[in-house]
Amino acid sequence: MKAVIFNVINPEVTPVSLSNPSILRTLLPLLGSTTAAITATMMISNSGITENVSGGNAPWEEFYSVFGMIYAIVSGFLLVEVLNRFNKLSEVVESELNAIGDVRDFLIYMDGQQDKKKTVNRELQEYVHSVATVEWADMNDELAVLNSDTSKELYDIMYAVNNLEINNESDRSALHFLISELSSITTLRTQRISIANHSLPPQLKHLLLFMSTVLVAAFMINTSTVLWIQCFMVGSITGCVHLLYLVIADLDHPFTGLWTINVRPLIELQGSFDVD
Repeated sequence: MKAVIFNVINPEVTPVSLSNPSILRTLLPLLGSTTAAITATMMISNSGITENVSGGNAPWEEFYSVFGMIYAIVSGFLLVEVLNRFNKLSEVVESELNAIGDVRDFLIYMDGQQDKKKTVNRELQEYVHSVATVEWADMNDELAVLNSDTSKELYDIMYAVNNLEINNESDRSALHFLISELSSITTLRTQRISIANHSLPPQLKHLLLFMSTVLVAAFMINTSTVLWIQCFMVGSITGCVHLLYLVIADLDHPFTGLWTINVRPLIELQGSFDVD
């Protein structure tokens, strides 16, 4: 029985295919912005309208140094923030799954009481179903606000566990562990909802978008004597800042996009109760 839980909880690697709609939604805007930036650079260079502010006639070296440092600090801070939040949420979900599996497995140490143990299993399954359907959809909805207080499904599990009888020392030890794990599930659920309800302030996203635009524009208007080199630099910078923004925005929404916390382990855990 324990092996079933381990197989459910271990993360799965989903193969990446170019036909994946999420991949296409990422690549097409990226290619579009890069192509548009290179095209605009060629038009600006051929028109000659920025010759007076190019080369040695403007302090570009100082601008790139100061602005680049500020951009690196801001983008690095945002990337670390969303990545830490994503990893923390993933760990909490995995810990919650482990705790649910432990409650189910340690019912073995309760001698007899088959009907009461089936009731606990049924309530556990109802809780997993509620998380995988109702709560998961609400966590994915920016307008929905989940209540982090103990849910009805958790109370039902507590009542079912409270009905278990203590007939020997094995039952006593198992019941003590079950109560401890139920407390962990309650705490982990609160943490999961708290993390899911937080996201980056829109002002920080707007700041990153503005700084990215300014950085690309600075490379576009600072014309070079060799056009293809300038186009290469502009295309590289545009692709990098666009991809950076996409990564930050994607990690800030951990249930959609390319990097996601998958609901499949919850569904598989719910189905494993039927196997038992």
